[in-house]
Amino acid sequence: MVWGAVMNIDLQETQTIIEATKEQIFLQGKTHTGKHAKPRRGQVFNCLLGVGVGSEFQKKRPCVVLSNTVSNINTSVIVVAPITHTHKTYPVFVPISEKRDSNGTVILSGYADLSGLRSVSSYRLAGLVCELDGADLKQIDAAMARHLDLMQYYNTLVKAAEDREKHVVALSGILEKLRVLTETDNNDKLMEAVEKLIAENANLQKK
Repeated sequence: MVWGAVMNIDLQETQTIIEATKEQIFLQGKTHTGKHAKPRRGQVFNCLLGVGVGSEFQKKRPCVVLSNTVSNINTSVIVVAPITHTHKTYPVFVPISEKRDSNGTVILSGYADLSGLRSVSSYRLAGLVCELDGADLKQIDAAMARHLDLMQYYNTLVKAAEDREKHVVALSGILEKLRVLTETDNNDKLMEAVEKLIAENANLQKK
């Protein structure tokens, strides 16, 4: 800040920051006196996100829990993604199926915005809204893998599995041919026959 310069203060923004500070003091008190929530992966909670900077999500909004359940039970820090009605044609916006309560009232709709992934204290969870189904989570997982550039790792695993499957098929074919040649289904006798064939082949090569 330059000395003598006039600083314009946005009163509404200042009020928002004051309210967020009061909320943070309240949440800090909860960490000393209460037990933190232990949410399951895929559950959606209203989350008190506080004041954001720039385009960060802020205030109270529904967020889906994406960290694994075992971790959520053993730590008070969880990973969540906000749910918004804003939609842009980016892969980080994942549509979720509409959720209704027992009266048929819509309680959740919109998109999981993975650009807003963040770690928060579970003390920020202000109430369970609903739980996403497996199809929603599958789409979120795929989009999250792309967003975090994990696809190369998964593609490597898939290729390794496919190569292994090809080897298994090839070896099964060879094994079946050996059974026909040795005229036996007994594994011990089959191994004896294979060892004999290898030895005979080695003797032929020496000659």
